[in-house]
Amino acid sequence: MKTYQRERRYLCGRNPRQAQYQEVEIYPLPSRDGRGRELDRQNSTPPAFRGTPPAQAAHNAKAARRWFHRLAVTNFTQADTHTTLTYAADLRPETSEQAWRDFRNFMRHIRDRCRAAGLDKPECLAVMEWQEADPDADQKAVVPHFHVLLRCGLSRDEIEACWHRKGVRLGRANADRLQLDKGSLEALANYMMKHPNRKHRYYRSRGIRNPVMPPPRDGRYTRRQVERLATDSALLHSPEYWARRYPGWELNEASANYNDFMGWSISLKLRRRKGG
Repeated sequence: MKTYQRERRYLCGRNPRQAQYQEVEIYPLPSRDGRGRELDRQNSTPPAFRGTPPAQAAHNAKAARRWFHRLAVTNFTQADTHTTLTYAADLRPETSEQAWRDFRNFMRHIRDRCRAAGLDKPECLAVMEWQEADPDADQKAVVPHFHVLLRCGLSRDEIEACWHRKGVRLGRANADRLQLDKGSLEALANYMMKHPNRKHRYYRSRGIRNPVMPPPRDGRYTRRQVERLATDSALLHSPEYWARRYPGWELNEASANYNDFMGWSISLKLRRRKGG
């Protein structure tokens, strides 16, 4: 199959100049007639994955984790918090709907306190984990709890005090300041999304922004260049090479993947060079 190479960038910040972290995807697309190529330029997503159902499930889970990570880095800094909300044994909800009601009430209490103090409206990304035991699948029970990335001007004590139902404390709440590793929240984001088979999903408040995605660039890399990079480990992981390709940025991580249908693709994670 004849292909051309697309470069897609995700700048994680309020705007391109403020972004301290970006991801770059370099992947092949099938060549078509002129109109098909023009339509492809307007397409912001890679081609659909093709493979077995288990491989498709793994691909979807990986894509969800990566997008969640990009949202986290785009919207949160070291000034924000990661809050864990757990239940006392006698106050655990009976359904996931009731658990989400408790969470929405938690956020309402946060908003009320922010409004009363004249602070900006809070924003959050939240994940609920809840899993019933399944001995046949060797699956252990996981009691309901929430992980919340939260941006607001409240103190940690004030945040923790908002975890209640009609004044009754629901359980433990623990708010910690975020710690970025090389401009990234990847480890925490992966931890929050570590088990896609559990009964959980993530919630994003209305003010959460998507990463900045400049128009894709086609033809910046050739098929031979991508294949050479993917198969030459020293070159693929060379900070000097990628610093030349992306001035002002330095390499966090590079990886290459091969698909029997489309060929090689490359993923890059870059952080803003200090003073860059």
